[in-house]
Amino acid sequence: MAKRSSLDDQLRRLAELRDAPDSDDIEAQLEQALRAPNIVAAEAAKLIGELELRSMEEPLLAAWHHFLEDPIKRDAGCTAKTAIIEALNRISFDDPDFYCTGMHYTQLEPAWGTPEDTAVNVRGGCAFGLAVSIVATNTEKLIAITDLLADQCRVARAHAARALADTGRREAIPILRLKVHCGDSDPNVIGGCFAALVQLDAEDSVSLIAGFLVSRNEDLMYEAAAALGEARHPKAVNALIQAHRRSIDADIRRAILISVGLSREPRAVEYLVGLIEKQEAESEIALEALSPSRFYPDIRDRTRVAVAATGNTRFSALFDEMFAV
Repeated sequence: MAKRSSLDDQLRRLAELRDAPDSDDIEAQLEQALRAPNIVAAEAAKLIGELELRSMEEPLLAAWHHFLEDPIKRDAGCTAKTAIIEALNRISFDDPDFYCTGMHYTQLEPAWGTPEDTAVNVRGGCAFGLAVSIVATNTEKLIAITDLLADQCRVARAHAARALADTGRREAIPILRLKVHCGDSDPNVIGGCFAALVQLDAEDSVSLIAGFLVSRNEDLMYEAAAALGEARHPKAVNALIQAHRRSIDADIRRAILISVGLSREPRAVEYLVGLIEKQEAESEIALEALSPSRFYPDIRDRTRVAVAATGNTRFSALFDEMFAV
């Protein structure tokens, strides 16, 4: 009970530091917290990252090495190590060798059946750190992150896809396209590749991703629709609208309309508003799809006018509810 109380006290003190970041002894207190049990150390690392305290680089590295010793006992679930990597990224720590080593770190812990590797987010965090390094060469980045794209854990593979996008290098595009063509047992990994491709080159990636809007795998179709919506590109909007018009599945049509709304492109707004004006069966879904854009006055006003023109009081009430700011 005393140990639990001590942990609670330490966590409470960190919460107080978060509310008073200008405290004179904040760095000393955070360094002490990094030497505490992993739950406390993780919270300290998060606070260092939030405040971007670059002066805490050495204490973070010391804590990292501490939790590498007897890791399952000291840091079950990689709670502290994951937070430390994230903090190092936030303070722009740049050491390619450190990150490359971390990208190979595994921590198998007892679980029902097969032991569970709890270090997937450690490997992913290191990939994100390497991706934006100004010290590592582009070749070093691409080789290391491509290797992670073949990791046994699906979450690590998804992290790798997004890290390739973070490199900002067009040389990553062929790697991502090859992964899309080869496929993956987890649709989220391919979804990560879709997102990375539109981030690196939406213009040339739309046609590849749009091909999955007719995939027999519904999960891949949903991933493709989401990526095209996030692309915010006219070609992507046209592909989504065409897919909506030819689909007869209600769930798929709904998912496509929501993705159309994500784009905020003029063509997308007009298509959704048109469904409302015509009082189509999917007009409520169209309203929902437009609701994330409620903070954009032009889209909000255009939608309000369309809803008012319907003369439907229930629909107007839905607008007031969905577009509340």
